[in-house]
Amino acid sequence: MTPREQAVAAELGRLAREELRRAGVEPRDGDPLPAPDEPLAARLDSLLLLSLVVAVEDRFQIALTDDDARHARSLADLARLVAARTTDPGLPAAAERDLAGADPAPTPQEPRP
Repeated sequence: MTPREQAVAAELGRLAREELRRAGVEPRDGDPLPAPDEPLAARLDSLLLLSLVVAVEDRFQIALTDDDARHARSLADLARLVAARTTDPGLPAAAERDLAGADPAPTPQEPRP
């Protein structure tokens, strides 16, 4: 993962821990997420995954589609997707080489009401 994707992955971990705490589940060892290439669904149930998606959309001001969900099966996939779409100034800038060969990110949909 690029430095930008690593920064997004770290923020995803923080968001996931918050969502777990809201659900009354204390994160194990401070890291509720699977390894970067392990399927997210292996450690998070569907309700927690949905909560995480909403938190990610809110935090990074992006919209994720059902198609995104089908393709973002792991933390690394989700971090790549978010890093490509967000304009968050707090993240390391995307270098040209980071985006080389990457599919252009689709235009985000209107935020949910």
